[in-house]
Amino acid sequence: MSQRRLPAEVYWRRRLMVLAALIALVWVVLQLVGGDDEDKAAPQPKAKAAATTSPTAAPTQEKKTNGLVDVALVTATAPCDPELVRITPTVRPDQRAGEPVEIGLVVSSTATTACTLKPADADAIAVITANGTAVWDSTVCKVSPLTKPVALSPGWATMTSVTWTGRGSGSRCTQNEGYATPGKYTVQIGTLGGEPGKTTFTLEARSAPKPAPKATKSTPTPKKSSATPSKATPKPPKGTTRPADD
Repeated sequence: MSQRRLPAEVYWRRRLMVLAALIALVWVVLQLVGGDDEDKAAPQPKAKAAATTSPTAAPTQEKKTNGLVDVALVTATAPCDPELVRITPTVRPDQRAGEPVEIGLVVSSTATTACTLKPADADAIAVITANGTAVWDSTVCKVSPLTKPVALSPGWATMTSVTWTGRGSGSRCTQNEGYATPGKYTVQIGTLGGEPGKTTFTLEARSAPKPAPKATKSTPTPKKSSATPSKATPKPPKGTTRPADD
């Protein structure tokens, strides 16, 4: 029985199949070996970090004094825009009528750069009223509520103070104007074009001076006489006779 020779393409197909099987076998072996190596080389995650560190903040110039921290703020001599300035007044509760009144001012700016608010550039106006009636008006006295320059930094407020004489302004703001009487008052202050601030305060009555203690009258002590008292002649006892003179 004679065997017929297969076509050449059948032999090439078988060879390619065998070659593909060998390549697949080598790839599987490499994957197994490479996987073991990667598992060995991969670092094991730690269960818990020994310590955590916080990001370092930008250095600032700070100085601790009695538990408080003084921060060096950025300042500039450039004039502030009055329309971007806000002034909030504050008054202590222990102010009394008939004497000067101290008014605190919290000054801030919405500008993004530092500046200095000068009294000549601020165009500040202040009015003190009682029951809706003006008692003191800075425009009548033609004075600025601010008496000194105020340095402002973005995002911060600066505290300063002014003193009200406690007298009314009247029509001409003379020194003969009387003092404000005890009662409740409202002070409103702001720059030209800026946002004004106001607060209400009370002036207490002045305490009456204590009367001086009265002087007590002292009883005079009788003086002792320097003269020696004369001694009286003793009388003889009864029933006896006085001896006769020789």
